[in-house]
Amino acid sequence: MTIVWAGLSVGAVYALTAIGYNITMTFGGVFNFAHGAFVILSAFFSWFIMVDLGWPWWSAALFGAVLGALVGAAEELIAVRPVVRRTDTRALLVTTVGAFVVIEGVLGATWGATPKSVEFFGGSDPFTLLGGRMAPVDVWLIAVAIVIGGGLHVFSRRSLWGLAARGATSDPDAARTRGINVGALRTGGFALAGALAGLLGPLVAPKTGASVGIAVSVTIFGFVALAVGGFGSFVGCVVGGMAIGLIQAYGGRYLGVEYPPVLLFAVLLAVLLLKPSGLLGRHGVRAV
Repeated sequence: MTIVWAGLSVGAVYALTAIGYNITMTFGGVFNFAHGAFVILSAFFSWFIMVDLGWPWWSAALFGAVLGALVGAAEELIAVRPVVRRTDTRALLVTTVGAFVVIEGVLGATWGATPKSVEFFGGSDPFTLLGGRMAPVDVWLIAVAIVIGGGLHVFSRRSLWGLAARGATSDPDAARTRGINVGALRTGGFALAGALAGLLGPLVAPKTGASVGIAVSVTIFGFVALAVGGFGSFVGCVVGGMAIGLIQAYGGRYLGVEYPPVLLFAVLLAVLLLKPSGLLGRHGVRAV
C-alpha cells in the first residue's frame, strides 16, 4: 500500500494541474500550456512567503491566489485574446508556450535554479494507513484533488457561469447573440485557473519542492492526465491523474526509474487511438 499512497499523492499533483488545464478549456475554449508554470510559480511564491518572509501558510495561499488570478488574466489579455479569433489554432498553442517560457525565465532569474523546500503546515510525521506508510501532505493532496474535481464538476453543470461558459465554448457566435460576454468568460476562466494554482501552493510545494527544473515534467504529465481522464471532464482529470501517478509509482518500483515515462506515453497513445476524448471526456471539446 505504500506504493499506492505514493502514486496517488503524486497523481493528485498531476490531477490538480490537469484541472487547471480543464478550467481554461471548459470556461474559455483554450488549452493553456502555461498552466504547468503557474503551478511552479505558486510553489516558489509559497516558499517566498512561508520560508523567506516567515509568514503563515494561509497568507501564502491567500496572496498566491490573488497573484495567480492576476497573472492568469494578464496572460489571457496579452497572449490569448489577440490571436483567439484566428482559424489557425496553432497560434494559441505558440502564444501559451511563449507564456510558459516567460514565466519559467522570470522564476529562474528571480529565485535561481537551486531547488527549494517547503515544510507542510500539517506536519511531516509519517503514519500507517491500510498497511501503507504515508505523510500528512499525501492525505491532503488526495482529498483536495477529489473535492476540487467533484466541486468543479457540479459547478460547471449547475451554475449559471458554468452553463454559459460551456455554451460559449461549444458555439461562441451563438452565445454572443444571446448576450453572453465570451471574452469576459475566457478571462475569468484563466483567472480562476491561476487563482486555484496559487491557492494550492502551500499544499503542492511541500510535495514537489520549488524548482524550475520540474516545470516541464509537471506540464507534460498534467497534460497526459487530462488526455487520459478526458477533455472537458473534471472527474476525469482526477481519475487520469491518479492513474498516471500509480503507473509511474509501480513502473519505477518494479521496472526502474527510466521506464515510467515510456509506460505513460504508451498509455496516452493507446487512449488517444481508442478513445480520443479520454476515458470520461465529452465530445465537442476543443483539444490540442
